[in-house]
Amino acid sequence: MSRNQADESISQKVGGKMKCSYCQKEIVRNLTVKEICFPWSIQAERCPACKNRFTLIKEPACPTCGKMGEVEMCDECRLWQKKYPNYSFCHKALFVYDQAFKDWIHQYKFLGDYRLAATFTGEIQQFFAKRKDWIITYVPLSEERYQERGFNQTLAFLQAAGIKNRELLIKNKDTTAQSKKNRQERLAAPQAFIATEAAKQIKNKKVLLADDVYTTGRTLFHAAEILLDYKPRQLATFSLAR
Repeated sequence: MSRNQADESISQKVGGKMKCSYCQKEIVRNLTVKEICFPWSIQAERCPACKNRFTLIKEPACPTCGKMGEVEMCDECRLWQKKYPNYSFCHKALFVYDQAFKDWIHQYKFLGDYRLAATFTGEIQQFFAKRKDWIITYVPLSEERYQERGFNQTLAFLQAAGIKNRELLIKNKDTTAQSKKNRQERLAAPQAFIATEAAKQIKNKKVLLADDVYTTGRTLFHAAEILLDYKPRQLATFSLAR
């Protein structure tokens, strides 16, 4: 029996139990040899039913914001391009912001179910594995919102996935939650971010700014506006859903 065959045999004989990172129901599957030898390497994962709940963004999609169904730059991005003509905007998202994702974000973000920070760990790690030379940062919460929620939902999913990050921004104004505003109110929101001392270190570096959801883009563009003053070589943005 070859080494590969032996490894496969062991994998098939040993079962592993874990909980789905979304519904928390038990998952029973065969462990790999690596997982048997290094149990801490076992990653959070969703059960088959929960995997099928969410829709991955696929082509065709807007090349600048990832809005699915667009074959070229969408109208929203054209408006942002006019407002920020010197910003080479590029946004990537993983999932479609549909009802299934809205249900998840409601439970995680608004009901405060911190366990759900690990729901998309596999997809997040796969995305960031190709960007190891980037400085990763995130959209911050105001102190008031942080005290109310108890955690920053974006920082939490980065940490759950083991993604190293830096705090480059502070939200120094408490504004009405975006979810409570209509589109026009979101777009009219005032600038609420300032840079931290660490932002001075991003000059000529590649920076990736993460958030949970991209809707109008107003929050990410406000945050990017501050970081662009520190002359990064490249600034891109990321969200779980678009």
